[in-house]
Amino acid sequence: MLFTGGIAAVLSFIVIAFIFIKRKKITCMAGMMAAMALGMLAGLTGGLLAGISYNGNLFLSTILGMAFGFLAGFLAGMPISIMAIIDGVLSGVMGGMMGAMLGEMIAPEYRDSTVHIMLVLFVGMACIVLYMLQQETGFNRAFLINKLFHNPLWLAIVLPLFFYLYNHLYNEFSRSSNLPITNPPMNHFMEGCNQTASPLSIETKGKKVVIEATEFYYFPESLQLTVGQPVTLILKNSGQMEHDIEFENMKILLQQNDHGNHADAGVHVHSLPGKTAKVTFIPIESGVFRFYCTVPGHKESGMVGFAKVS
Repeated sequence: MLFTGGIAAVLSFIVIAFIFIKRKKITCMAGMMAAMALGMLAGLTGGLLAGISYNGNLFLSTILGMAFGFLAGFLAGMPISIMAIIDGVLSGVMGGMMGAMLGEMIAPEYRDSTVHIMLVLFVGMACIVLYMLQQETGFNRAFLINKLFHNPLWLAIVLPLFFYLYNHLYNEFSRSSNLPITNPPMNHFMEGCNQTASPLSIETKGKKVVIEATEFYYFPESLQLTVGQPVTLILKNSGQMEHDIEFENMKILLQQNDHGNHADAGVHVHSLPGKTAKVTFIPIESGVFRFYCTVPGHKESGMVGFAKVS
């Protein structure tokens, strides 16, 4: 989410800087359109990212989305006129509210796709706004935006390359929360168990995954796991209520938690407010598995996530 937000912030800065530099040549109508477009885009994107990051707290995500849109619209309209400021601010506030509601309502399995779509919209509209402003201030074929719009070959090369790099880096940032660690010898896990782990399960390096729980969401809400690779799942309860995690229909070879050793008992870990609990297990079946909080009412309030095992 931070990576996508960073790209949106850089593009917003470029548009605002262009408006400041060329403000004497930009007409009031063009400035109003630019401020309105940038305010709406920044509000939608900021509200969406805030709604996903602070799922379950619609008030906070709405305030953040409105603030992002307000700031972008105000800065874009300020060099032009009062009317441009009003257009930009009102569009930004409206976009922030809509983006926050979208981020709150979107199902967890569709969040990454929605963020990608929003970035495509942001990049495309930002380029159109820059092209419009460039035409207003004097056409310059050497300007990169003009090259892209007037040469289909440039467009066919630059945009696919940009989104390919974005998707690659986005996936790398998403996986960075699953920190690899060297797994200690696991022979003692087998005491009292009726099954024997394969040599691969015992010697393979493991992953350490930290999930933070609060009212009422998990962070992160999606995990990437590997079949046969030991996983140490740490539940950090930062909320004011007790929370837990239970995986739905996930098959495991063995596990150890704070309460002892169990074989094929399913993945479940519970933590009191301000406390940390952990469980170690090895997934043995690929697929997408849902996890949620079993405390009454918490799942219904949004404490749901997904783990992809491949």
